[in-house]
Amino acid sequence: MKNFFSLKNVFTVRNLTIMALLAALDVVLARFTTIHISAQFTLVSFEYIPSTIVSALFGPWAGLVFGIVSDTVGYFSNPIGPYLPVWAISAIVANLIAAIFLYRGKFSWWRIIIVRLLVMIIVTMGLNFIWQSLYFGASASLFFNTARIISNIVQLPIQVILIRIFGKLSLNAVDRSLAAHKSF
Repeated sequence: MKNFFSLKNVFTVRNLTIMALLAALDVVLARFTTIHISAQFTLVSFEYIPSTIVSALFGPWAGLVFGIVSDTVGYFSNPIGPYLPVWAISAIVANLIAAIFLYRGKFSWWRIIIVRLLVMIIVTMGLNFIWQSLYFGASASLFFNTARIISNIVQLPIQVILIRIFGKLSLNAVDRSLAAHKSF
């Protein structure tokens, strides 16, 4: 956990460029690969991949900023339902969980499984249930949370595999980029 909360070398031009590309990918994934049951409930989405990678590679501060930016830009690029700024808190918490377990590119199977289970329990079943209860009522939230539990259990193995694959690929790409940058 040495330098875990350090801002040193987090927001360099190279890192910001990588984060901007991943934020654009996040918005594209949210727009074109998300399946909604209703405006309040997402059944399947792949936008967790870029945010998890940013948190794993660059740490909690990058994950925090990425969560706010990607959630806000993602909503305004494809508005479905009302804009609820509290959803950014869910994105931030999910990214902080990813940063705690995966920081510095530790994409082991068990770490990824723990991250996805914690995100499922704390963010999806916890915070998202609270936000939906506040805005849409407890009975609607209970219905969506039941469907969300099933959806998350079905998606868990897919999420773990995709994070492992794309995490390793992005780690290799960033390492090559850093090596090329140092050779100049």
